[in-house]
Amino acid sequence: MSPSPAIASALKSPLPGGRLPLVRTALRQYWISFAILLLLAARIGADLIYHYDGWTDAVALRAHVGSHAYHFGRYVDDAHNKTAKLMSDNSSIVFRPALCSAALAGLLTALEWESRRVTLVLTQSVTPRRWFTTRWATLAALLVLLTLPLVVLYQRSAIHAYRLDLLVHGVDQQTAYFTVGPVTLAYVVLGVAAGAWTGTVLRRSWLAVVAAPALTWLLAALLVRSRAVLLADPWIFSKVHGFHLGGVLGLQFDDLLPQDSYLINSLDTGDYWGYQIASSVLVLAVAALLVHRALRTLRRRVA
Repeated sequence: MSPSPAIASALKSPLPGGRLPLVRTALRQYWISFAILLLLAARIGADLIYHYDGWTDAVALRAHVGSHAYHFGRYVDDAHNKTAKLMSDNSSIVFRPALCSAALAGLLTALEWESRRVTLVLTQSVTPRRWFTTRWATLAALLVLLTLPLVVLYQRSAIHAYRLDLLVHGVDQQTAYFTVGPVTLAYVVLGVAAGAWTGTVLRRSWLAVVAAPALTWLLAALLVRSRAVLLADPWIFSKVHGFHLGGVLGLQFDDLLPQDSYLINSLDTGDYWGYQIASSVLVLAVAALLVHRALRTLRRRVA
């Protein structure tokens, strides 16, 4: 198999300084996927900016009809319609980037085996461990960079509406405010880690594309159901009482993201960063474990 000049030059680079050429090679190979995702992100970002401008109409309506009529009446820009639009924005950001990241990472990792590029790596000075970790890290960085502006735009809109009391009171208000943030980026990293592991284990692109998002969802569900976040953030432990009896095994869903409504409803505004940081640490810990398992599997494959 004859490699392209870019891959060949990266593989032949000396080990001490070979990281940057490998990153450049990964960027050249990922640019089509990155361009497609960039267009999708731009579309979502445009919707977020447009909907943010709409809060001005909500404030004007409340000033005209009064707070009670704004929250319980039926107008184009009333609390129910504005909350529905914000929850629609939430759905496009809260977990879908993680599932897309998992599918893409699983596909690209499995293609490395299907194309027998790994065999080429074994004949060069670059170790398979360095080859794969560089590609996974590059992919994770690109996907986080794509998702970060969307998280910032959404949270700016959610905080603005929350502080001005423009949302319907209840679980939708809590979900809109607390679920998107640093943990959204951590879920993206988890998706890449799940794709790395499934692609390495299965080595079939169509299997990895299905298995990686499924594994990402399952791990997220287990983390939410275990309430491990209460151990990482003990200050909110005393506020949560019982489990929700409905849903699936006590879980509800924010779009595709498993959610614990009793926990979310118990949070106050000041709990946002504690909850987000604790959740992010747990998700990243699971992602690190998956990458470790992927590297162990890789070592056995190439031994």
